[in-house]
Amino acid sequence: MIKNNKGVTLVELLIVIVVMGIIAAFSIPAVGQIIENTNKDAVLNDALQVENAAKTYCNTVSTCVAGTTTLSWDNVDEYVSGITESNYVFGATPATTVATYESDGSWHVIMETTAAQSWEFDDADAGVTPSQTDRSSITADTD
Repeated sequence: MIKNNKGVTLVELLIVIVVMGIIAAFSIPAVGQIIENTNKDAVLNDALQVENAAKTYCNTVSTCVAGTTTLSWDNVDEYVSGITESNYVFGATPATTVATYESDGSWHVIMETTAAQSWEFDDADAGVTPSQTDRSSITADTD
């Protein structure tokens, strides 16, 4: 007798569904981590731009003295491209301070995104300047 095998059995179908479920269980958290790292990298790159803008400002417009210089967004915005002030909240004392030239010669930048999932580059948390760190210094804002 000749057997006619034109369809799939229920067991074969269940095996395929289980395998797809296992793949989804591993891939969904990985995609979430990729998106999180991308957001952190964007904030870090913007902080690097602000740091470089502060250095450029000091080299072209005025002499900055380590330990005493603080710059606002108005000082650095013409040296920054692709960053909109409304996308960030800059914070230090005074509240408009974007970058501070520390006595050790490094620039500290404090900025926080205004997006729904807020990320911040805060030198008080990180303890480093943007050019001396990686995405691990970008933290989710819990305030």
